[in-house]
Amino acid sequence: MAEISLDRFDRKILKILQEDGRISIIDLAEQVGLSATPCTRRVKRLEELGVIEKYVAVVNPDALGFGVSVFVRVRLEKDSQEAVDAFVKAVKQRPEITECYLLTGTYDYLLRVRMKDVPSLREFILNELVAIPSVAETSTHLALEETKRTNSVPVDIA
Repeated sequence: MAEISLDRFDRKILKILQEDGRISIIDLAEQVGLSATPCTRRVKRLEELGVIEKYVAVVNPDALGFGVSVFVRVRLEKDSQEAVDAFVKAVKQRPEITECYLLTGTYDYLLRVRMKDVPSLREFILNELVAIPSVAETSTHLALEETKRTNSVPVDIA
């Protein structure tokens, strides 16, 4: 997607919605400095352009017992499209894998995995992840502390 031209009102709307996606249009319009109708039109336009992809609730993983956060680097056996497709398909089917990135360098992918405990992590890696036929090697890194976590994109309102 090419960068979309946004004015200061659009940018302020995005900044506020990233902080509180449930804000009312009236409150949003007031904070942005517009009346409700133009503010609503701008939000709709941002949605239609794909700038706003969706609205979600950010759930605390600890509250659901998924306090173990792990990063796993994965190297595939082959660089063939079939190997990549098989890996990506398997990753998309695993709810424990919350993020997946294609990398440059020694490893092919970086995964973020959320687990309940270390024994379930061990089980997942040994019986699920390395069982994917295209996986040649993994390197697991347990996060000891989450210093920052956000889904927000920097928005320059200047």
